[in-house]
Amino acid sequence: MKVYIKSKVKPTEDKNKVKRAILNIFPNAKLEFKDSYWEGSCKDVEKLKERLRKQAILDTARAVLESGVRENTVTFYLNKQAAYVKAVNFDIDTHGGIFVKIEDDNIMKVIKDIAPRTKHGVIIEEEEGIESEERAQKLE
Repeated sequence: MKVYIKSKVKPTEDKNKVKRAILNIFPNAKLEFKDSYWEGSCKDVEKLKERLRKQAILDTARAVLESGVRENTVTFYLNKQAAYVKAVNFDIDTHGGIFVKIEDDNIMKVIKDIAPRTKHGVIIEEEEGIESEERAQKLE
C-alpha cells in the first residue's frame, strides 16, 4: 500500500498548522513543502483507522471510500480543520482540504481493513459473515 497526500496552503493559513493537520492523521508521512503545497507519502493508515473507530463512523467512511475507487486506487478528501483537532471529516473545507490517494493491488481489501462493515455498531467480519451477523443480532 502506498498513500499519497497533498494539501494546498492558502495565504490565510499557517503552513505549520496544515502540516500538523496532515500528521495528526498520517503521522508517518514524509512531507515536503513546495509551491504552496504540502506533498508526501506514507505506507500505513493506522491512525486513520484508529480515528474512524473512535469516532464510530466506519459505515460513512466505507461509503466514501467505495465511491472513490478507480482501478487500484481510492481517492478522497479530509477536512483540514477537523484533522488539526485529530478528527476525521470527509468534507473539503473552505481551504481545499487534504487530498488522499491510496494505491494497492487489492484496493477493496484495503478499504475493508480501513472501514469494515458494521451492524448496530459491531464490526461484521465480511469473510465470516454469518457468525459475525449472529453476534450483532445478539446485541439487539
